[in-house]
Amino acid sequence: MPRADVWIDGALVPWDEAHVSVLSHAIQRGALVFDVGAIRAGTGGQPLLFRPREHVERFLRSAALVGLDVRWDAEALLEATVQTARSSGATSALVRWSAFVPTLEPDVVPRVGAAASVAIAIIAPEDNAPPGGPPPRKPATVRLSVPRDASKAGPDVFPPQAKVAAAYLGPMLAKRRALAANFDEIVLLDEQGRLTEAPTANIFAVKDGVLTTPPLERVLAGITRDSVLALARADGIAAREAHLSLDDLASADEAFLTATSLPVQAIASVDDRPLRGDAPGPVTTRIKEAVATCERGADERFAHWVLEIR
Repeated sequence: MPRADVWIDGALVPWDEAHVSVLSHAIQRGALVFDVGAIRAGTGGQPLLFRPREHVERFLRSAALVGLDVRWDAEALLEATVQTARSSGATSALVRWSAFVPTLEPDVVPRVGAAASVAIAIIAPEDNAPPGGPPPRKPATVRLSVPRDASKAGPDVFPPQAKVAAAYLGPMLAKRRALAANFDEIVLLDEQGRLTEAPTANIFAVKDGVLTTPPLERVLAGITRDSVLALARADGIAAREAHLSLDDLASADEAFLTATSLPVQAIASVDDRPLRGDAPGPVTTRIKEAVATCERGADERFAHWVLEIR
């Protein structure tokens, strides 16, 4: 099947022609920033972008935090996203925005006036499939590990609201060790021993019907995280942002991860110890269904969260 086009700096380019030098600053210095959104099928089968404005705004915020000179504003990037999504023909896919310095910049800081390129690509499930095989499926529940030999880099190292490539190296190494030990996912602690987030997901714990997620001091402001908080409060589920200890998680009735690619995934055990309730629990299931309903554009209270691709 031919690949969809990729939008780069104002033009749709065939996928196979969307290249960047291996010597580019983005690759050599890890300064690329990105964001990931979603295309979902609406109630009538029409493709919908879920909260694309929030993703574009966060993408531009990441670029500003890293110091990349992006010369496209939010409205232009939103229009480009719709154009790229329409070109793909996808009804279930991820959207990836990237900003990077494509030229050779030998110094750590690109020269003054080095403009960042912006690329928008659509990644369909089959793009992640092994040759001749089906796309991998997300498990309904995960076995979580909380490493003690690695911690989340503090805001003095990486701004937590910047989705920048270099920030993922430490979590990648820690997760690789966890996968080798037959865990599915990790959540890192901060230097004070408090829970932060998974490499690409936020975490929620449920105790006595109350949802708790770590505050934004050390974690990314996840779009799905924000959606869960808004939906919970709208549906009368108590929800708060507060620090969580490992003991808080271990004694939780339920726990789950949130991310655009999941969007809600139940945690079955922590460090090989099952949580108190079966996974997915009733609150997790309710939240998962509520997010899915919004992604389909079927919740009138949050109809502004979706944008139809016309």
